[in-house]
Amino acid sequence: MLTDWSYWISSLRTDQLLAALLPLLLFDSLRYSLGSLAVWLCDFARELGCVLLGNRAEPQFGQCPSVCVVIAGLNEAETLPHTLRSVWNTYPRLEIIVVDDGSHDAMSRVATEFSRDHAGVTVLRKRNRGGKSSALNFALPFTNAEIIIGVDSDSHVGENAIWEIVQAFRDPKVGAVSAAVMARNAHTNLVTRMQGLEYLRSIFLGRLFADRVGTLGIVSGAFGAFRRDALLRTGGWDVGPGEDGDLVLRIRKSGYQIAFAPYAQCFTNVPTVVKTLIKQRRRWEWAVITLECRKHVDLANPLAKNFCISNLTMLADRWTFNLFLQFVCWGYMAWLCIHANEDTWKLFFLYYLIFLVLEAIQVALLLYYSNDRRRDLSVGLAVPFMPLYQVALRAVMFYGVLEELFFRRSHQDNFVPEHVRRSTWHW
Repeated sequence: MLTDWSYWISSLRTDQLLAALLPLLLFDSLRYSLGSLAVWLCDFARELGCVLLGNRAEPQFGQCPSVCVVIAGLNEAETLPHTLRSVWNTYPRLEIIVVDDGSHDAMSRVATEFSRDHAGVTVLRKRNRGGKSSALNFALPFTNAEIIIGVDSDSHVGENAIWEIVQAFRDPKVGAVSAAVMARNAHTNLVTRMQGLEYLRSIFLGRLFADRVGTLGIVSGAFGAFRRDALLRTGGWDVGPGEDGDLVLRIRKSGYQIAFAPYAQCFTNVPTVVKTLIKQRRRWEWAVITLECRKHVDLANPLAKNFCISNLTMLADRWTFNLFLQFVCWGYMAWLCIHANEDTWKLFFLYYLIFLVLEAIQVALLLYYSNDRRRDLSVGLAVPFMPLYQVALRAVMFYGVLEELFFRRSHQDNFVPEHVRRSTWHW
């Protein structure tokens, strides 16, 4: 079989080979690989220059604004203590607010017991569930901190994470800072291991590149920091799903920039079964349509207030890769199936090998930046499965795009309580 494939690839003319490789542009792997490689080349050249000139300095934490960490959750009594322990006493000017969003378990009791033995912890309880946005906004009047940090109640933050995430606020133009979210349970099974590598690739490397070119448009809800003035100017969190992305886009529209802190790391549990993973990714794609194609489409309007090229570039990127190329990709797949012949498997095998090389390049770059190479190399062992995983995810993403475009599926999502969905504007 390999002999047949080798003969086939060697028999292709240059123009035939280029035509065969052109569809690779439809997938994210090439974009992430080239972007990450460009960032690495710049960083490596700068570090090499510092070493040669003898002026390499260790990073220092010079920024120390007052911080309030808001931990909002629903029925998270089991995971909340771990989250609280990972945050408490990790930063000098720190207060913590726990918001129980109408839980039916012992979440409020667990938080209250923790607050008795740990100073600076406030517990708030909402009688009725209002959703994540409502819970986060509920905490704002109870703090005057300069920086508001949201941490999911089923996650924990890494060492010096608070210190790392606030450093970017030394620039007064920065309104929010995205952290690096990683899979805490990456070694549970193959599904979680592939997600673990995907998070490293798309969040750590992907946002590193987006930050450098000024097109970062997301701050993960699991761990993200916001300048208080930016929150007040934009009115806080709006009703989800996709409330985190919505807030970031409004902050960008108000004139602020979004930064990325790669070593402000948060560890969260990712879905362990395929069914839950599919549901999660469908919801993520609903938010892309709702936010970038409806609610914040004015980011592309050159006559809009605070219009800037970076916002337009960010929006064009989403439209291109999350929408337009979705249709082109599956149109091409359908065409290949209709015109399948004895050489079709050879073409797919070529794609698999190229994707494998691209994934390996990204793992190598991850190890260069990694602060825990053993951990990241272990997750990187999922590389042989990643090309197939990416194709499967692409199918799920396409389905999510279709159901939101034509059926506005997000309006029926129980992630937001029904009484809140009924009383809010539907984009």
